[in-house]
Amino acid sequence: MKYGILLNKNNLNIGDDIQAYATAQFYPKVDYFIDRENMLNFRTDDGEPVAVIMNAWYMWKKWNWPPSKYIYPLFVGFHYADHQLAKQPGSPFKYEFLTGEGGAYLNAWGPVGTRDHFTEKNLKENGVDAYFSGCITLTLPKQKIEDRGRYICVVDVDEKVTAQIQKQLKGSGIEVRVMTHNQKRNAERTWEQRESDTVERLTEYQNAICVVTKRLHCALPCLAMEVPVLLVKDMTDDIRFDPYYSFLHWVRPGDFLKGKCDYDLANPPENKPDYKPVRENLIKRCQEFVASVADDDRTADEAKKYKASEETVLNWRIETSEKALDKWKQVIEKEADDYLALKAENKKLTKEVGKSMKHTSLRDWARDVYLDWKDKRACKKLLPDYDSEWKKIEAQIGKAPESDGIEKLRYEDKRIRRMLTRLLDFAGRDFRWLRAERRERDRLKKELKQKQ
Repeated sequence: MKYGILLNKNNLNIGDDIQAYATAQFYPKVDYFIDRENMLNFRTDDGEPVAVIMNAWYMWKKWNWPPSKYIYPLFVGFHYADHQLAKQPGSPFKYEFLTGEGGAYLNAWGPVGTRDHFTEKNLKENGVDAYFSGCITLTLPKQKIEDRGRYICVVDVDEKVTAQIQKQLKGSGIEVRVMTHNQKRNAERTWEQRESDTVERLTEYQNAICVVTKRLHCALPCLAMEVPVLLVKDMTDDIRFDPYYSFLHWVRPGDFLKGKCDYDLANPPENKPDYKPVRENLIKRCQEFVASVADDDRTADEAKKYKASEETVLNWRIETSEKALDKWKQVIEKEADDYLALKAENKKLTKEVGKSMKHTSLRDWARDVYLDWKDKRACKKLLPDYDSEWKKIEAQIGKAPESDGIEKLRYEDKRIRRMLTRLLDFAGRDFRWLRAERRERDRLKKELKQKQ
């Protein structure tokens, strides 16, 4: 059997590539790179199945489920996103697509190893056999030891915390390297480029005195490579970090700034050993999986454990997607109402602060008139023009087949999934608009309080 890794090709975070790199270490070679957001359309060149360690963050396009029959999966490190809890601009869907046939698929290939206790709990509540496996990045080997000088890495940490670290280490001869896991989106980057960047980043961590971070896929690789690591984060507000807070030295940013942290950055303590049983079990599980398929020459149909027919899956996905679309429309309408209410509240607050009616010049007056006009124009575009969107989609995929049957089901399935994907753009826009208005409201209230 051949081997594949999941890629988030258009990612903003090198953490996704670190996970892919950790997966690739278990294979004798990598034959396929599979788009995490489009697994159901994956096909192999010759129709054979591909063994895939399915560690991933699932996913923006939850409706593209279940995966293709050509994927022969090992589910470990499975995190299923809740965009609202994670404060992200995604869909409002929870576990709708892991019920029915979506859950049956997971149980056919289960038990499912999860990356965190939150996902484990929710899978079990939805009837999926699950256990905590840990994240694949806990299995990373040590990187090359090199003399790169005396330095620590500070990765995506609060600016005030970073400044305090720089102050603490001033004159110590230890360089503070301020770094980020963020990167520009570039879906065209090759695996060779991604792998090279990942190895360089991990090697930099490997040779540091210690690493200070808020990032999960910085902290866990450091544990795996036995690099001293301090997590600076309000851990209790992030579902992805349970149970890792018990694996790590960690402190809240506010406590760090108050001096309530005895972690010695110049002479850091060893990491806690609590993660090691999880690492060892996960390594063993992945090694056994790869060994079990090494000489497997079955076809995809012979190897598959999930036996539902294509018609059954299509009918389930169409029905589930239709219900999901109705739910999303209601959410978008509520967000539009919330946005308009926030705009009205902020306009009132602006007047109370004393800015709205005071024009020091004709230029100020013209600016305010323009902004009011711009706001009114934006409000008209709060709701999608669904009729127009359907026409655009139908122009892309063509007319529906005239006769009923599997082709018509495939068409309707593709059509409604295209609409759900289109709504992601609206979700991102509405999230940004609402966030901006909430921040403006908080700023105005603070300014008003100071004036009183």
